[in-house]
Amino acid sequence: MIELIINVSTIGVEIEMLIVENYFLSFLEKIAPTAAQCAKKMDDLIFDDPSSAMTRARLFIESIIENIWSLENLEKEFNLSLFDKIDRLSREGYIERDIQKSLDTIRLIGNKATHDASFNDIEKAFIAHKEVYKIGVWYYEVYSSEQLFVHAYETPSYKKEDIEGLVKQHVSDLLKNMNVLNIEGRSLGQTQDENDGKEEKIGSEEGGKSGWQLQLDLPENKSYLERELNRLKASSQEAVENAEVFSQFKKYMHVEREIQLEIERILKERKNDKNNLTLLCGSVGDGKSHLLAYINSEKHSLIENYSIYNDATESYSPTQNSMETLEAVLKNFSDQHIESSEEHVILAINMGVLHNFIYREHEHYTFERLKSFVEKSELFSQKITTSYNDEHFDLLSFGDYHTFELTEHGPESRFYMNILQKICAVSNQNPFYLAAIEDEKRNINTIIHKNYRILQNQFVQQQIVQIIIRTMLQSKIAVSSRAFLNMISDLLIPDDEVLNRVLNDFETLQYSLPNLLFNRRERSNILSAIQLLNPINNRTKVVDEIAVSLNTLQEWDYLVESYINDNEARELFRPFHSKETLTDDSFNQFFDLFICTAYLTNKDFVENTKDEVYLDYVHHLYNFNKGIKKNIGQLYAEVADAIFKWKGTPQKGYLYLNELSNSYLIAQKLDLIPSVKHLEINSNQVLHSFKKSIQVVYEDDRNSEEVSLEIDFILYTLLRKVNEGYCPTKKDLEDAIKFSEFLEKMMKFGQKKKEILVKFMDENMIYSLKVDAFGSHVFERL
Repeated sequence: MIELIINVSTIGVEIEMLIVENYFLSFLEKIAPTAAQCAKKMDDLIFDDPSSAMTRARLFIESIIENIWSLENLEKEFNLSLFDKIDRLSREGYIERDIQKSLDTIRLIGNKATHDASFNDIEKAFIAHKEVYKIGVWYYEVYSSEQLFVHAYETPSYKKEDIEGLVKQHVSDLLKNMNVLNIEGRSLGQTQDENDGKEEKIGSEEGGKSGWQLQLDLPENKSYLERELNRLKASSQEAVENAEVFSQFKKYMHVEREIQLEIERILKERKNDKNNLTLLCGSVGDGKSHLLAYINSEKHSLIENYSIYNDATESYSPTQNSMETLEAVLKNFSDQHIESSEEHVILAINMGVLHNFIYREHEHYTFERLKSFVEKSELFSQKITTSYNDEHFDLLSFGDYHTFELTEHGPESRFYMNILQKICAVSNQNPFYLAAIEDEKRNINTIIHKNYRILQNQFVQQQIVQIIIRTMLQSKIAVSSRAFLNMISDLLIPDDEVLNRVLNDFETLQYSLPNLLFNRRERSNILSAIQLLNPINNRTKVVDEIAVSLNTLQEWDYLVESYINDNEARELFRPFHSKETLTDDSFNQFFDLFICTAYLTNKDFVENTKDEVYLDYVHHLYNFNKGIKKNIGQLYAEVADAIFKWKGTPQKGYLYLNELSNSYLIAQKLDLIPSVKHLEINSNQVLHSFKKSIQVVYEDDRNSEEVSLEIDFILYTLLRKVNEGYCPTKKDLEDAIKFSEFLEKMMKFGQKKKEILVKFMDENMIYSLKVDAFGSHVFERL
C-alpha cells in the first residue's frame, strides 16, 4: 500500500489520496492466484509484446479450466486437449455458451501467437484482453463466496511506471469527478482538429460531370460510411417523403420505374386540355409521394399548371373529416361543375379512401361521373388495371405495378438491382463509395466496411433481390423502396453497441452480412420473413456433403475456397481452419453461416439447392399472367390430382362425399372441366403488371356455372405436398379455408343423383348404386 498527501495550492484544494496496488483481475487473487498472475502479466505486456500477452491469455484460460475441473470434481482424463476440455464443459453445462465462445476465442488467438512467430497483432491482443476480463468476472461470480465490487471493463492504456505520472493521473481523475476542471478525453493519438467549424469536401470531375461532394466534417475516429448508410434507415430525415422537396441524396438514389413513364406520358398528353383530374391510386409506402417529388423537381414543366394533393387520407381542416375535405378538393370535378371547370389536379389517394368516397352520399355535390369512371376502370376487380382514362379523368393504379418483373426465366427486379448498384457503384458520383474511400484513408475498417465490401459483389446483390422477391410471394409482404433501403441498412450496420469496439472472430461472424440477413428476425418484419428462407433449412445433397466434410476433414481451407466465392466473405472463415477450432455450439453456428454465405456467393451452390416447388410456381405464375393456354395444362392437372387426394377416392374419377366412419364411405363421380375464358393474352415478354396469385376456374357443363380458386404460393406448396402423399392436418384445413370452400362448391358439380359408390370398410368391398335407363335403382358389386 502506498499513501500520498498532495497539496494542490493553485486551486486551494488539499487531497488525501490512498493508492492501493490494484491490477487487472486482482479480485481473482484469492480464488485463482495463478490465473490472476497470468492476467496481470498479459495486461503488462499488451503494448510492448502483444504476442506474449496473447500467450499469457491462453495460459489464463488453461488455469481457469483446471480450477473448474477440480471444483466440479470431474474425473481426470489424460491427453485431453484444451479444445476437448472446453467442449466437455460446454456439453455438460458447466459453462454457458457465451463463455464457451470467449474461451474458444482466446484459445485460437493463443494458438496462433504460440505457433506463428510473425503474429504480433495488437488488435487481437485487445480482443483477448476483453475476453479474459469476461471470463474472470464470470468465474468470480460463480465460484467466489465474496461479494467484492467489480469495476466495469476498461480498455488497456499505456502505462508509465513513474510515480509522478501516476500521481498526476489520480489528481486529474479526482478533479474531474469534483467538476473542478472540464477535461475532454481523447482516444490514443487523437488531436484537436485544426479545421473545427470548417467543412471540407471530397469529390472530383469525371467525364465532364461533377462528382458527389462529400462533407468532410467528422472527428477522426468517426466513420463517413456509417453516416451515409444511416441515410437509408426508415428513421432518417431522408425517409420523410414530401411531394415538394427532392434532396440531392434522393435525386442520386432515384430509380426510374414503368409507372413513372406512364405518369409522364399522361401529363404530356393532358398539357393543353381544358381540365383534368389524375388519380394516383395505391397504398401506403408505394412511392406516390416520391414520384411526385421527382417530377416536381426534375420535370416541373409537366405539372406547372396542376394543383397537387399528395395525401387524400387526412383532413386539411379541424372542422372537416377526410371525406368532407375530399369533397372540397374535388368540387370542380363534381357533376355540377365538371363541364365549366378549368382546373388541373393530381390526387394521390389510397384505394380504400377512393372507394369510400365514390360510394357515399355527399352533402353539397354529386360525383356520379367520377363514380362511373372508376367502376369502368375495374380498379376494384380481379382484373389488372394499370391505367384508364376518359374525357376528364385519368387513373393510374400502383397496385398492379410491382417492384419486380416476371420473365420466362423467373422473376427479376431491375428496380431493386438499380438501388443496390447505386449504393455499391465504384464511382465518384456515389456518396457511399466516396465515404468508404475516405474511411480507408483514415484507417477506419469496421464490420460495416466488411459488410459493404461483401455487398459490392454483384452476385450477392442478385441473391438478395431474389430472396426479397420470394419473400413477397411467399409471405405476402409488401416491400416498398423505403422498406428495402431500411433493410439494406440493417444488413450493413449491426447494433449500435458493437460499432465502437473491436470484434473477436466469432463476433465478426455474428455481425456479418449473411448472418444479419438470415438470423436477425427481430430487426424487422421483412427479416423475420426472410429467416424462413434460410438455406440451412433445405437439407439437400450438397448441404449434407458440406456437413460431412466439415466434420471429417483436417483442414477447411479447401472448402472455404470451393464454396465461398467472395474474397471478403472468405476472410470471415480464415480463423477457423479445422473442426478443432470450434466446439459444439460454435460449430453449429459456423456451419449455419457457412451455408448462408455459400448461398449468397456461389452460383453452383444455389443451383444445387434450388427449390423446385418455388420455381414451378413462378413458372405457372408467368404463364397465367401471359395467358398462354397451352402452357397451363400442367397446373390444372396438379390441382385435379390434389382435389382427389385431399378428399380421397375409391377409384379414378370418384370422390368421397363423407368423412371416414366405422363402416362405410360414400363417393360420387366428379368430372373436372377446366375453364380458361378468364385468361387475357399479354404479348410482352417481361411483365411489369401482373397478379401475384393464380386463378384456376372449373365449370359445370350442365349449366355453365363456374367455380374459381385463387392459388398463392403457400396453397400451391400444400397442394404439391398432398400430391406427394402428405395427409392434411386439422391446421392445414383451417389455413386452407378457401380451398375447403372451393371443394364444397365443386362437390355440387358431381353426379350423386345418378350414381354413388359405397365402400364397406370391414369387407373392403365397393358397391355401385345407380339409376338405370328405366328409373330403377341398381345395386351391384364392383
